[in-house]
This record gives sequence, structure tokens and C-alpha cells, in this order.
Amino acid sequence: MVRCALDEPVCADIGADLASRHFCFFYSTLFSKVGLRLPLSSFEKILLTELNVAPAQLHPNSWAFVQAFHILCTHFGLVPNANVFLYFFERKKSTKKVWSSLSGVGVEVS
Repeated sequence: MVRCALDEPVCADIGADLASRHFCFFYSTLFSKVGLRLPLSSFEKILLTELNVAPAQLHPNSWAFVQAFHILCTHFGLVPNANVFLYFFERKKSTKKVWSSLSGVGVEVS
């Protein structure tokens, strides 16, 4: 894993030299503070597919929602399910195409 430069966007267009390698950018905060682990769980993969986003496109705060939901389901002996998660959370509409964020359904933020 290589740290991004300060002036380098996380979702930078890759050059021809990187196009042949499989990789994905991540903020280290996702691993150190949010508790994300690789490889992603089947729940996380299905959720990302349903949202149609790459792991690095989901805002770190939204990853915290995903992790909290996963922990709660595990605590109560339930299998995490993307459809149930999306009952409680929805993708926020954004003018920027860089990030995808989640918010609680029916929650108005002023």
C-alpha cells in the first residue's frame, strides 16, 4: 500500500503503467479507526454492488455505518443483509461524483 501525495486525488485516473495491475485506493482511517478489513465480507461486496460504487468511493463516515450495522447484526445473531441495510440507509444525492455518502432514511439534515 502506498500513501497518496497531498495533491493527488484518491480517485485519480490511472496511467497505462498501473492499468494492468489490480488495485484500489483506501484511506488508512478505514482500517485504523473504522475497522474495515480485507478481504471484504460478502455483505460488503453485495452492498457495494447494489450501490454501484467502488470501495474507495464510499465516504469514510458511510463505511462506519456499514461496519456498525455489521457489528449489530453479528451481536444479535443475524446475517447482515444489503436489502435490510438499505431499508435504514440511503445514498445521498451529491453534485460531486467523487464520493458516495449514506444517510439515515427519513432523516433531514439542516
